[in-house]
Amino acid sequence: MDAPDPAGATGAADDVLARVHREEHSRLLATLVRRFGDLDLAEDAASEAMEAALRAWPAQGVPRVPLAWLTTAATRAALDRVRRDGVLARRLAELHLEEGAGSGPWPDGRLASPGSGADGRADRSPVESAVLARGDLPDERLAMLMGCCHPAIAPADRIALMLRFVGAMTTAEVAQALLLPVPTLQARITRAKKRIAVNRIPLTVPEDAGERARRLPLVLRAISLIYTEGYAATSGETVLRRELTAEAIRLARILHRLLPGAAETQGLLALLLLTEARSPAREETDGTPIPLEDQDRSLWYRDLIEEGLPLVEEAAGREDAGRFTLQAAIAALHAEAPTFEETDWAQIVALYSMLLGLGEDPVVRMNRAIAVGRARSPQEGLTLLEQLADEPELSSHAPFHAALALFHEETGQQARAVEHWERALALSGSGGEQRFLARRRDRARART
Repeated sequence: MDAPDPAGATGAADDVLARVHREEHSRLLATLVRRFGDLDLAEDAASEAMEAALRAWPAQGVPRVPLAWLTTAATRAALDRVRRDGVLARRLAELHLEEGAGSGPWPDGRLASPGSGADGRADRSPVESAVLARGDLPDERLAMLMGCCHPAIAPADRIALMLRFVGAMTTAEVAQALLLPVPTLQARITRAKKRIAVNRIPLTVPEDAGERARRLPLVLRAISLIYTEGYAATSGETVLRRELTAEAIRLARILHRLLPGAAETQGLLALLLLTEARSPAREETDGTPIPLEDQDRSLWYRDLIEEGLPLVEEAAGREDAGRFTLQAAIAALHAEAPTFEETDWAQIVALYSMLLGLGEDPVVRMNRAIAVGRARSPQEGLTLLEQLADEPELSSHAPFHAALALFHEETGQQARAVEHWERALALSGSGGEQRFLARRRDRARART
């Protein structure tokens, strides 16, 4: 184990562990999956390591490299579990083969990042040395993302699996992101894990380039959903979960670096950067969201906008430009607008229409209706929204009811607005969002 850090040992061990759990759990899980090839075993071992840290760190101090400590503890826990299961020889043989075969993210090891062992200590365990030597460790999570898209896993289960174990989202958060009931989501994850175990599906990057390309769209979608959960959190007290947005941007950057000529990887990165640029003005100090029309645009990150705009312009000129590039183009129009009122809403409507041309999507249709309400009139937007009232995916979608409430307000129907603010409030999950919705409901109620 790593030497305790005296500064960390003075307290705050629980805070550090909570942060490490938020930011590093998926990395720990991915490392264990790569080593042991068993998702259930990896989950159990990671939990045991976290529990061990909860007992040890307050007394012994926080280790200098918490992830290395946790990886060592989890690996030992996994090995203990394997021994108890009586299949040590087979598992160790597999582990030996994995280690001998190298551990780069792609079969040719393009992402491997040999390091110098961080602080140079020579008495580390092999696991600690490996963790430190590999530095940022981007590969394991990308490998898991690709592995979760294995053809033997049912298509409907793949995204759920990626979000749950790579995005480190709770089952409820994944259900919210996919607009699914929690029991349905739980069943999907259970089914996918069973299929992985029974069929011994490797959670690794496929060797075949064609297969990698086929899995890429789902990987992009998963990264996008991870970011969405981070930018509009469905649980907790704040609307932003910066560990998720940072992780999604990091993964998008890696994919773009690996596939620089692919429009959609570039489009996704541009979309995330241009959206992230608004994050400093996104919430109040208590985590309550600030609507786009009320945001102080002088707070937006100009460097991210300057990085994102050329990316989307280049991606839009490519033949394989698709959904993410179109969404990035919409984000670019928001980024370039000096004020909310001066936004090119007509162009945004056109871009949403192009998105619908790529396939039906109730959420895109909802966003197009909102844009129509801005480009033309609130009544036109409201009419289009009301036509979507029977869409199953939208009936339990808080933003849909918030949009209805907004346009009812703007067309002078305050009682109907109160009804939809109430509905949105009942469906929302995060404390910040609930404060915002309650405030708007009370304001509409005062006008009735």
